[in-house]
Amino acid sequence: MALVDPRRVERALAGLVRRRNLTGSSYFVDRSTGSHAVAVVLAGYKPYLWDITLARLERFLSPEIDVCLVSPALRSGPLEVLAERRGWSYLSTRANYVSLAQNLAIARHPDARWVIKLDEDIVIGEGFFERLLAAYERVVAGGRYRPGFCAPVLNVNGFSYLRFLQTMGLEAAYRERFGELRLAAGEIPATNDGEAALWLWRHSLPFDEVAARFAAQPPAFSTVPHRFSIGAILFEREFWDSFGGLLVRPPAGALGVDEASICRKCVDMSRAMIVAHDVFAGHFSFSAQETFMREHVDELRPELALPRPPAVPATS
Repeated sequence: MALVDPRRVERALAGLVRRRNLTGSSYFVDRSTGSHAVAVVLAGYKPYLWDITLARLERFLSPEIDVCLVSPALRSGPLEVLAERRGWSYLSTRANYVSLAQNLAIARHPDARWVIKLDEDIVIGEGFFERLLAAYERVVAGGRYRPGFCAPVLNVNGFSYLRFLQTMGLEAAYRERFGELRLAAGEIPATNDGEAALWLWRHSLPFDEVAARFAAQPPAFSTVPHRFSIGAILFEREFWDSFGGLLVRPPAGALGVDEASICRKCVDMSRAMIVAHDVFAGHFSFSAQETFMREHVDELRPELALPRPPAVPATS
C-alpha cells in the first residue's frame, strides 16, 4: 500500500478551502489601478453615516490606494453612483456572506500586498493608513511578533477603549460612570451599552484634534489576548492567502464569522493581533448600541465633518 504524502494532502485541503471561500455569485465593477494596497469597505446598510465616514475615506486615504466598496446581499444604486464618482471599485454578492464578499474583493485586486478592511461606520483621520502601516512594520522589525493584523485604537471597542481612556486621562471617570474597565469582545458597556458608546464619542471630539493627540504619542503597541472586533484592520495578502481566505460558513447573514475566522487563524498560526497606540479611529457603534446612537448622530455630526482645507493666500 502506497504511503500518502501529508504535504500533498495539506495542499489539496487548502485548495478545497480556498475554492469554497471564493465561490459565489457576484457583481463587480473594476476601477482598480493595480495599487500595492486596497481598502475593502463593507458598506450599504448605514447610508446615514456616509457623509462622514466615506467622505473622510476619500479625503484621507492616499489616491494611490485602491478602494473597493463591498455590499453582501445587496446591490446599492446610491453606493454604485458614489463609487463611480470617486473612482472606486464596487462589488456586491447575491448571498449574504460577509466573508465571501471580502474574499472576492481581495481576490480581484491581485496586485495588492496590503489589505485595509474597514466597516462603513469607521471614522478615520489624516495619516491613518501611513501610520498603521508604519506600526505594522515596526512590529515586524522588532522581531518578537509576526503580525496577523494591525488595528488602530478605536474608541468603541472591547479592547482598545481602555487604551483610549488611558491616553485621554479618563479611566476614573469612565469607571465611575459605567462601573468597570474589563476587556472583552462583548458583554461589556463599551460594546453593548448605547450610553457608553455616546460617552466615549463625546470624549473623542473634536475628532481631528484627538487623532492628532494620538499621532503625537511615542510609537508603541499592545497585543490582543482575546477575540478582537475587526472593524478596521490592516493585514498582508500573504496571511489571508495562507489560510485560504476568510471562512464562509452558513447560515447566511450570520455576523462575526469573518471576525472569528481571522482571529482564530491568528492564534493557530502564531500571528499576533496588534493595536497601534499612535493611530486613532472612531467606531460609531456595535449593533446593540446602534438604535440609541442613531438618535444622537446629529449631535456628533458637526464635529465629525471634514475639516476645511487651508485657505489659499490671495495673490496681488
